[in-house]
Formats: sequence, C-alpha cells, structure tokens
Amino acid sequence: MKIADGLFLQTCRDVSQQYETLDYEEMIVDNASMQMMSNPKQFDVIVTTNLYGSILGSIAAGLAGGPGVVAGANFGPEHMLFEQGTRNTGAKITGKGIVNPTANILSSINMLRALNLPRFAELINDALINVYK
Repeated sequence: MKIADGLFLQTCRDVSQQYETLDYEEMIVDNASMQMMSNPKQFDVIVTTNLYGSILGSIAAGLAGGPGVVAGANFGPEHMLFEQGTRNTGAKITGKGIVNPTANILSSINMLRALNLPRFAELINDALINVYK
C-alpha cells in the first residue's frame, strides 16, 4: 500500500500543478470520512484509489439515501463499468422483498448515455421519475 499510495499521491500532485485554478488538498481516509459525515458540502470532487473510494463511496451513498439509490461508474482508458455506487451486498434485506433497484436503473441510464444512446436513456429516466412521482 505504501508504494501504490505513494505513486498515486505523487501523480495527483503532478497533475494538480498543471491546473492553477484547481484547489488541491490531501486527506487521510480517516479524516476524509469524518469530514464527509460532518460537512459533505466542502467536497466537489474526490479522487482516490479503489480501497479508499469504496469507504468514501459508502459514506456518500448513506448520506444520499442508502446504497440502493446511488449509481456508480468506473472509467478506464479502454473500458467503462457501471454499477451501484457501493459494494453493499444487501445481505440483511435478502428475501424481504424490500430491495430498491434505483441504483442499478440509474447505472443503466448512465451506461446508455456513455454508449451514445441518449434516447433510450431518457425513456428509462422519464419512467423512473414517473414512478417516484
């Protein structure tokens, strides 16, 4: 972790210096977690590794209403992955008939937009909005 975290931090530092208007700040995950819970509005964008992103993503999902309502996306140079915004398995609600599929629906909407299929994305999005209305 020391090597990977160190390389990640150095890369972030190097990239941040290329953008003078960017406010760049580093936080350890413990402090970032506390700050997210106590004052989430201070964050516009969080850039992190996968492990710390899972921790902070779960906190953000909880603040937004739970793991069933937050979409997630991962972008790489050649591939994209769309999924719910947390790694929560939902084991505690299995078999109770109370699952909320919103996160997966929102993820599919994001995928369709990324694939340049906006018409289909908007049809599903409109349907989702109508369900909530």
